[in-house]
Amino acid sequence: MALQILFQHVKDLAILGTPGHTSLETVTSEVGKIKKSLWQDDQSETAQDTEEESSFRLQILTTYRRLLSAVNTSSLDVRLECGFLVVAILHGIQSVLEKEIQNPRKPPVNAQSKVGRKNAAQIPPAPPDLISVQQAKDIEAVCRVLFYTAVLGCLDSEASIYVKMMLVKNKFVVGSDLPSVPQECRHAVLGEIFRNLLPVMKHETLGTCMRGPLFPEVLSSILQLCFGPVDVKNFPEDTAFFRDQMESLFLCMDNNHAIQQILLLKGLAQRGVWFKKVCGLLLVRRFMFQPGGVAAVIGAGLSICNGRDWQQCEAVASLIAQAKISNMDQLYSTAGPQIAELLLQEELKPEILRVVVLTVAQMARRSASLTALHVTYSLLKPLVDTTTAEAARIFASSDANLTLCITRIHKLFVEIATPTVALTSLLQPVLCPLMAVAALMTSHLRSKAQQILVRYLSQQRKGEAVETLLVLSGLKKSSASPSVDPGVKFGIDDEGGVQVTNLEEIADDNVLENDDRLSKSLITILETLKNSAVILEFYERLAECINFTVLNEKIQSPTFLLTDEDVRKEQFEGMRRVSLGTNLLSLLADSDALTSDLFQDLSAAVPFVDRLIKAGCQECNDEHLRKTQATLVMNIVVLISCYVSERTLRKKMSSEDWKGLKNLVPSLDEVVENIQDETVLLYIEQLRNLLLTHGAVQKLPGDSQSGAKQEKQEHVSNKNRRNNKQGKREVEEEEKDNKIKQELNRNDGKLPNEVEDKKSHEKESQEIKSTYKEAMDDLFSPLLPVRGHSLLALGKLIEQRDPETLQHKDKLLTIFQHNLKDEDSYIYLMAVQGLSVLCDAYPDKIVGILTSEFSVGERTVKDRAKLAEAMTRASRRLGPLLPHYKEQFINALLAGVRDREPLVRAASLSSLGEVIKLLRFSLGPIVHEVFQLLHTIISHDKEAEVRRAAVLVVTLLLQGLGQDAFSVLKDVIRDLYRALRLVYTTDPDDVVRLHAQLAMEEIDTITRAFLLPKLSLSKKIYVTEMPPNPF
Repeated sequence: MALQILFQHVKDLAILGTPGHTSLETVTSEVGKIKKSLWQDDQSETAQDTEEESSFRLQILTTYRRLLSAVNTSSLDVRLECGFLVVAILHGIQSVLEKEIQNPRKPPVNAQSKVGRKNAAQIPPAPPDLISVQQAKDIEAVCRVLFYTAVLGCLDSEASIYVKMMLVKNKFVVGSDLPSVPQECRHAVLGEIFRNLLPVMKHETLGTCMRGPLFPEVLSSILQLCFGPVDVKNFPEDTAFFRDQMESLFLCMDNNHAIQQILLLKGLAQRGVWFKKVCGLLLVRRFMFQPGGVAAVIGAGLSICNGRDWQQCEAVASLIAQAKISNMDQLYSTAGPQIAELLLQEELKPEILRVVVLTVAQMARRSASLTALHVTYSLLKPLVDTTTAEAARIFASSDANLTLCITRIHKLFVEIATPTVALTSLLQPVLCPLMAVAALMTSHLRSKAQQILVRYLSQQRKGEAVETLLVLSGLKKSSASPSVDPGVKFGIDDEGGVQVTNLEEIADDNVLENDDRLSKSLITILETLKNSAVILEFYERLAECINFTVLNEKIQSPTFLLTDEDVRKEQFEGMRRVSLGTNLLSLLADSDALTSDLFQDLSAAVPFVDRLIKAGCQECNDEHLRKTQATLVMNIVVLISCYVSERTLRKKMSSEDWKGLKNLVPSLDEVVENIQDETVLLYIEQLRNLLLTHGAVQKLPGDSQSGAKQEKQEHVSNKNRRNNKQGKREVEEEEKDNKIKQELNRNDGKLPNEVEDKKSHEKESQEIKSTYKEAMDDLFSPLLPVRGHSLLALGKLIEQRDPETLQHKDKLLTIFQHNLKDEDSYIYLMAVQGLSVLCDAYPDKIVGILTSEFSVGERTVKDRAKLAEAMTRASRRLGPLLPHYKEQFINALLAGVRDREPLVRAASLSSLGEVIKLLRFSLGPIVHEVFQLLHTIISHDKEAEVRRAAVLVVTLLLQGLGQDAFSVLKDVIRDLYRALRLVYTTDPDDVVRLHAQLAMEEIDTITRAFLLPKLSLSKKIYVTEMPPNPF
């Protein structure tokens, strides 16, 4: 009966503030009725009921009077009295429910059927403290009456913001103004209210009505009791008590809901006030510093905002990264590992990952060193381990996933986070491992590693970016960015990711191969970076790193502590630096995007180019380095020539540009005196003429009357003649002769009246101009297709035995050799064809070049196939000299037969067949090895194109030998016929069977000619010789 009475009073009070119940008179009337009902004896009740009711009525009265005594005023606001009554009733309900739990009543037994009693026994009894849904709604409504009356009057201006906002939202009106409690009584009243309400809030059923939608109001009030400036100063014991109670209250709640309400209050509070600071500290110390607290804060923040909104995600991240706390070490050491753990999770929601990444970025902006120590250390650790001396032991015993590590780094630094210097600086320890991954040609992580490095470089200043590029290239060491341990080698796993494949010392040739891949990847990064200032300064620093005199003096140690092995390593490192620097410069010169950036400002580019040309003038004693030096000068000269030619054609060269470029002429003259490579000298001569005449005169390399040296000799001879007694007369005669020669040249060597001969000679000269000289002009064109066509034209002129072209075959040989180094397939193949047509003139050089390019050259599959065709053409041009070079041809082609690519194997077999056909009897004892190889390929090779080529080789061999096949192939022809017969009957490819049939028909023709020779009715008469012995 007591609960029913109390809940009825709750229902009566819950309607206050609603429409129709907003006047103070209504409140006074309801309060009076409830007080009369609670504290007036009812004679109709039994003695037991009277005792129970008197007990809870006395408890309610005691609570009510205690609340009244906290207000030290003569006139009490009825709204405060209403709030006190609500507290007393709620406290009484909680006490009655607790007694019901301790002394549960048995439910009444009614007469039921057997089936009914059985079903009732199976249903568990309801908890004694269970309340109905309507009762829960009434309690929630009456709690609002409490907070909008008595509690609101005790709150200060900061803690009451949310309560007032909800009062307006719920349209709660009681009286014409807000209730107020005297300043000196506020703490006492509010403290007494919550001493009685805290047991209600912690109750399992009643507390849900207050811990749910009303929790912001509850939290605002408790925070004032715990941290309000007045309360903390004047009532320290009370504040300590309520802080303990607040902690116990949080234990009864869901953390996500509690954090949401704290965030809500923090967002409403004004800046610079105690309430906002307290909410922030509560969020950090109570939740974020607990295990899993960071994830809980992020989840709660995302639940009240849009995870796709970038600004809202930034706001959630700032809750963690920008927490107002004096001890930053504690913040980073506590929250950092939790953030790192979230980053290492494989399956993380995109919006959570976005907030985590933004949090790391803000933490790095606040303290990069602490972020590196506590947040990104575990993320970067697999890559950092590759730079330590213990890398071999670490990766031999661990299952570190480098692929997942790089993917996470890419998400953190590229995909999500806004680029900042503080964030990207965290990548400094793993730059070299990332560069090693970026140099892998067949991994899908290559592009991600390159993007990470580009992001890092884009956030650095010019000088820092250049220093980083030198470290990435291996030309400079840095303790902040250590290089990968020499025992670590990155490889490709089964899914295209990255793994540490072996832990052995890498050979020198592999080091150079790795340097080449690294250089190409670095050029790709520079092209993506698109920073002309960085590119120019990087060019200049590369020029400083090139020293061709590194091997001129032998390294000696005064203390004799260096062994020969140490000296060898020092020399190899020196050569490696030079090779790496020149390779980078060559790749930079080949990139149109980078060179266009380089030459945007000629005033800055010319001094750098001059420095590079002077590097080509250094005295070098090593033969390999001299070749590298010549290649460097060649690339620089070609680069300048193409640039000047292009700008001249477009008429974009100004007088200032020409004046600046003329400063290169002295360095070019110095190179002419120090370099003996004819190809380099040709290109230097062409560039020198171009610069001196402002592009008006381009004397062709190879012209018999061109060249700076010849002009210098003529100048000296003229000067000596002037010093002689008869010098003046000789000079005058020479000038007359020159005028006559010029006139004759102008008239093409004919008299003016010979018009027809003049026209015919002009036509002939134009034809000559359109052949050799025009091809040489096109050779220096900035357009790649034009240069390729010029090489093709020169090769055709040699085939046509053009006299003028053959006069310069030595220089054409050097030009063809130089273009073999070109990366473009078209230029490369034209150079190969040019070399093949020169094979009869320089057989030793050409055969060596072609066979080595085919055997060990790093070209594409199509290029190698075309190279095999060029070797066939060269073998035909050798004619009778072919047997002398048969070992070089056959060894190279047999190596090609064992290649992995089917197209290369087929091309090698086709070329081998042509060479064998031309050799005839000169094939020698290797015929058995060749036929054993052909038999194996025909029987076991899976590619139909290769089997076709193998059978074709047999056919060509038989055609070349003719009737002599039985004498040359007497040991293998039977097995050969059987193999062809088997292929003809079993091979699934129709073309292979057709080739086998043709080969068998060839054997049949040879056999018939051998067994049934043609009869000839001829008689040989011997006069001076003895006839052969018929017996």
